[in-house]
Amino acid sequence: MARSGHTIPVEEMKIGVVAKRLGISIRTIHMYEREGLFVSQKNSAGTRYFTEQDVEWLVEVRRMIKTSVGIAGIRHLLSLVPCWEVKNCVFNGKGGCPVILDQDFPCWANKANWCETTPQACRECEVYALRFSVGRLKERLHIRLKTAAETAL
Repeated sequence: MARSGHTIPVEEMKIGVVAKRLGISIRTIHMYEREGLFVSQKNSAGTRYFTEQDVEWLVEVRRMIKTSVGIAGIRHLLSLVPCWEVKNCVFNGKGGCPVILDQDFPCWANKANWCETTPQACRECEVYALRFSVGRLKERLHIRLKTAAETAL
């Protein structure tokens, strides 16, 4: 099966396999995508394919949700990734950036003004790769706050 002129590597899974592995519904995965939490990899027919890294990210999303960070909170954390610094953008910060119109969405979730030609290009972007740092950020903040609370006793 071809996708954009390339064959699908054997290690990539369809959405149903991923949903079953994670114990969630396909609709939940679609919702995460609509909410801007990840960019799917699709073939010309619209079939979604997932790599192990995609699955790891969805596991991280589920973990954050279970530890009281809602979808809006995850989106907001993702929007804090300084894409303008990573990409050496002409915009100095978020202000005035046409890609980050909504301060609560990451750059790859702004379908009206993607900085690249397709959402598939976002999957290859170094900014998108930094999404894993966001989950660790929440964990570090929790540990730091917990330590400060414990020392106050």
